[in-house]
Amino acid sequence: MMTDVCLKCGSEMSPGDYSCKVCGQNDIDEYRMIRNYVRSFPNSNAMQIANATGISVSKILRYIKSGSLTVVDNHSRRGR
Repeated sequence: MMTDVCLKCGSEMSPGDYSCKVCGQNDIDEYRMIRNYVRSFPNSNAMQIANATGISVSKILRYIKSGSLTVVDNHSRRGR
C-alpha cells in the first residue's frame, strides 16, 4: 500500500489525506478551542484569540479565510 507523508510532521498517512491522524486531530482540537473562545468573547480580534488560546494568528486567519469561522462586524450595524 502506498503512503504519503504529512506536510506538518513527516509521519506516514494515507494517500489523498491532507494530514496524518494526529495532526488532523490537533487541527480539530485547535478549531474547537478558537470557536469556544469566540463564543465566550464574540468581539475578539485574531490577536486577542491568539493570546488567549496560544494558537497562531496566521492559523486563526486561515480558518476565517476558509469560511470555517465567521467574523461579525458590529460597527456596520450601528447606523441601521
